[in-house]
Amino acid sequence: MRRFLFILLLIAACVAMPQQALSRNYVFCVGLNSYSMDVGQLRVSTNDAKTIKKVFKKNGHSSVSIITDSAATRAAVLRGMKYTFARAKSNDVAIFFFSGHGTEYGLLCYDGVLKNSEILNELKQCKAGTKMIIADACYSGKLRNDSAWREVYNGENVILFLSSRTDETSIETVFNNSLFTIYLERGLRGGADVNKDRTITARELYDFVHAGVSNDSRDTQHPVMWGKFDGNMPIIKWENKKAIKYK
Repeated sequence: MRRFLFILLLIAACVAMPQQALSRNYVFCVGLNSYSMDVGQLRVSTNDAKTIKKVFKKNGHSSVSIITDSAATRAAVLRGMKYTFARAKSNDVAIFFFSGHGTEYGLLCYDGVLKNSEILNELKQCKAGTKMIIADACYSGKLRNDSAWREVYNGENVILFLSSRTDETSIETVFNNSLFTIYLERGLRGGADVNKDRTITARELYDFVHAGVSNDSRDTQHPVMWGKFDGNMPIIKWENKKAIKYK
């Protein structure tokens, strides 16, 4: 009888115990090889966006959207961010990935500049506890200097991961991706997982990508990570051992 009552109490306790919601990644990828204006055409940016989409699709807990080239107008990118990030909750990660041309005041969409303040306004509406902007663009380090980061959004857990310093170009390799995206993909898939716990943190990702890009570019390109965040903050978690690659 006592054993029966103990089992009932154990079941009741389990039912009453709140279940921790599983963290998800909400990812919106943008890649542009071609533009409606004369700014110079690119070769691998569209594929960069597709590559990052594939990484998060392989992860079982990610919702991923993508838009490329002529479809990536300013209005369409803003709509895509709003739609993708709308379902994110406080324990989730919202990631905006962009590969293409950049300027000091924003990122260049097919029909013009998407201002940093506009990007941040969309992120501000998102409820995700971690918000990350990854920009693979020449001189992308300039994005840190825009006062919009402080005026529009000065909260914590907002990470800028930029492919190069203020005065550096971002290298398009002879392969199908830029140098930055090559190491970003490798790092997210497990190359950055130093302690082999199948969780890639912000610090692990930065250290891996920065070292690889700096070395292969012979110190002509140096990725930067900037913002108010804990270096141990998880960016992506892998439950499936077969999906992660430690290399």
